[in-house]
Amino acid sequence: MINRRHFEKKQIVSSYDHTNLQNPEVMILVKYRDDILDKRVLDIGCGAGRTTSLLQILSSDYTGLDYSYDMIESCKKKYETLHFIHGDVRNMDALENETYDFVLFSFNGLDSIYHEDRLRGLQEIHRVLKQDGLFVFSSHNRNYRNAISRPGMAYSLTPCIQVKNIMDYLESIYNYSRNKKKQRFENEYSIINDVAHNYALLIYYIDKKSQISQLGETGFEIVEMYDVHGNILNINSGDSDSAWIYYVARKKTGKL
Repeated sequence: MINRRHFEKKQIVSSYDHTNLQNPEVMILVKYRDDILDKRVLDIGCGAGRTTSLLQILSSDYTGLDYSYDMIESCKKKYETLHFIHGDVRNMDALENETYDFVLFSFNGLDSIYHEDRLRGLQEIHRVLKQDGLFVFSSHNRNYRNAISRPGMAYSLTPCIQVKNIMDYLESIYNYSRNKKKQRFENEYSIINDVAHNYALLIYYIDKKSQISQLGETGFEIVEMYDVHGNILNINSGDSDSAWIYYVARKKTGKL
């Protein structure tokens, strides 16, 4: 796990607790409602319960899973009747084969693990999905024009805001100097120290073509893709203004 310590911080748990669904997520959940309604749902990277409130209304059998113990404890307190697991997408041995009709891994959760672990996670998701089950996730877009950046200072005429800007800038400089040497740029993907959380993270980036190929090799076929604005994309669509892409994939019929 690339950023485990960061996502276990109390303030990070709190911030994810109050994040709303993004427009493409709403569009996908509405459009594929029949794949969720009264079905078994696995919500990987459920965090502090951002997606739980909607999915537990639609699903007849909801399970939330997250790598962060504090995130899971936050969910358990809010949703006492639901099932939550402190677990790892790379090894979901607690879950049986072909159990779920719908698997969601939202908020670019797959991008917080290294490449080999990502492939292992996709294989595990494929294993626990039923035949023709639906897998929905998002992933950072390697074609995004601002994927690679450097820390910069924001300015404000309000003194208290400017003090915070200075503190954020100094933190960004420290994080960037520490993480930039850990970046990787491969043919299929990149690991980039981007602007998120003041350059505290290393994030997996991949383009649409490579992601479709990665899914195909793992036993999925692509159904649809969306940009952050909710536009449906095809393989040739321009996407340089979309920081990440939403993917809807279905488990292929038959074994790999």
